[in-house]
Order: sequence, then structure tokens, then C-alpha cells
Amino acid sequence: MGSEELFFNYDKLIGRIVEKFKTRENFATKVHMSIPTLINKLSGKVDFRSKEIFKFCELLEIPLEEIHYFFYQTT
Repeated sequence: MGSEELFFNYDKLIGRIVEKFKTRENFATKVHMSIPTLINKLSGKVDFRSKEIFKFCELLEIPLEEIHYFFYQTT
């Protein structure tokens, strides 16, 4: 494996956040995360932790078998 960096595409996740919570700010409050932290995660600057992924799926009603569509799509 080379030194290539993966860039994840969170567009579907952002769309789901807006669909369910209207704004990223509303969602950040719900997950007890600062807005800058959420923005950094959604822009790929900071990685998601496993617990965060499962919490997001619960709140956004994402079935576990669809996690890869929202969290592991690369550009």
C-alpha cells in the first residue's frame, strides 16, 4: 500500500443531516459535539470514531447495512 491519502465523500451524510435536523448546527447540538468539530469531520479533516458512526446512524435512521453509503464513499 502506498502513501496515497483517501478522501471520503460525506455528501450523502450531510444531506441526511439536513433532511432530519434542518441544519448541521441542530445536529451538532443533538450529538453533543461542537460545530467546528462536526464541520471538521464532515470535511474529512478529522476522522470519525466508531462510536460516533453508530450514534449518527441511530439519530439519522441509517440502517447498519447502509453505513458504507454514508461514511465510506471515497472521491
